[in-house]
Amino acid sequence: MRDYAKKYSGAAGNRQKVSGRRAGGSEWDGPYKIIGAVAVGAMLLGVAGSLWFGVALRDGLGRLDKGKQEKVELAAANVALSAERDALLQQEKMEAAAGRLGLFPPSAKQMRRP
Repeated sequence: MRDYAKKYSGAAGNRQKVSGRRAGGSEWDGPYKIIGAVAVGAMLLGVAGSLWFGVALRDGLGRLDKGKQEKVELAAANVALSAERDALLQQEKMEAAAGRLGLFPPSAKQMRRP
């Protein structure tokens, strides 16, 4: 039987010398790592910005909706107050209120025209 152990064994100490890449990588890996880190940072910044913009947009739309609802309520109150003002400004009501206070309309002699 033949002994092939010396010919194929890597444990004997006769390791093959391979030139090429170092254990830390090539000299071109540094710029690619920096570019990758910048790209990941920009992506994270973009995601955070879009989330913040979405929250701000939702908050603004909520405020706008509240403002529209308040505008509708104030318009209804304005209509009711205008109707009440028109009712109070009727001549008969004013004369009745003046009569209760003891006031009377001026006579023809008391009125002066400029």
